[in-house]
Order: sequence, then structure tokens, then C-alpha cells
Amino acid sequence: MKPLTLQEIERLGELIASVPDPFIPMEPDELDGFLTALSLLRVPPAIDDWFIYVLDAAGNRRAKLADPARQAELRRLVLARGSEIEDRILHEKPVDPIIYDEDVDADDPDGELAALRPFADGFSFACSLWPELLQSKDKAVQAALVGILRHASADEEPGDEKTDDANAVAQEIRFASLDEALEDVEACVQEIAEVTRREDIRAASAPRPAARRRR
Repeated sequence: MKPLTLQEIERLGELIASVPDPFIPMEPDELDGFLTALSLLRVPPAIDDWFIYVLDAAGNRRAKLADPARQAELRRLVLARGSEIEDRILHEKPVDPIIYDEDVDADDPDGELAALRPFADGFSFACSLWPELLQSKDKAVQAALVGILRHASADEEPGDEKTDDANAVAQEIRFASLDEALEDVEACVQEIAEVTRREDIRAASAPRPAARRRR
């Protein structure tokens, strides 16, 4: 899977920003968290069922760009980004989310770690719409969810009692830097994938049969 270039990521941001009022689209960094959560589901929703939330937080199906060509370009870039994230997960590579650390408020109590908040909010939003991960009884999944959702905004965290209790404990763990926190989030994503996408990971890493020459 060929990753999006920086120019394509910038273009994705421009197109998302051009979604007209009164619709509320996702920012690219929030979108990454949303797409990551979808990639971890055993049975993800249909594209048309989740794409509407990219263009509007309320899922209004009327949300779209006025220009059909720009709308098609936006859809292509979003799907390409989703495929890239899933491909990285299945090949056990860090998801490498979009992070805008330069936009973090200097007065934010979470400091530079606040740069992970949009990703965690997008992840949390997907979980609230399709709660398969939250409902998992697997301890590894629950622990990994805590590692991701601890970075979410207070009003974005799913109201699961077990997750909330574990999240309170996780708040006692502090990271020395944004890079350290990011590595932990990426590890948590892969821990979930090892449970929910185990067979797909094995299939992705399986050697391909040698091609036969025609005679």
C-alpha cells in the first residue's frame, strides 16, 4: 500500500475544511483515529455508513461538497488513508497518525501530549458508533483501549464503567514526551489488532506462492 504523500494529506485537509456550514467535518488528525478504530473491527460497517460521519459529526447524509469532482477526490483520499492505516496494522507496522503538535495550547495541562487528543477523540467516536471494541471481554483489548482513550477529551470518552475505572488508573502513568506517548498508543493499536484481526494479520504475512511461467 502506497502511503499518502504530504501533499495529498494537505489536500485532504483542504477538502475537509471546505465542507459547507452548518455541517461539522472531522479534522485529518481526528479522522486518523476514527479510521484506525474501524480498521480494528472484525466486521467493519459499510463505507457509506461511516463516511457520512467524516463530513458531519451528526451523520447528516446531505453533507457534501458542492463540486462533485472535489467530493469524489475527498472520498478517494479518505478511503486511501483508511486502506493505508489498515495495511500498516495487518503488516504489524506503527499506524503513524497525523499529529499537529504545533497547534497545542501552551497552557494546556496535558502539555505536548494534548497533540494525541484528536486521534483519541476520533477513535472514541468510532467506538461510540460501533461499540464492538468496548464490548470485548478480552483483557488485552480492554487494557489497550485504556491506553488509547486516556488521551481523549473528557466529553468524548465512552461511558463504559470498566473503561472509566481503568482510565482513572492509567492517568497515574505519565509519559516523558509526546514520542513516548505516541509509541504507547501505536503499541496499544497493535495489541488490539492481535486479538480482533489475528487471522488477517497471519494472512497478510503469509508468503505468496511462486509465480509459474507460461510455457
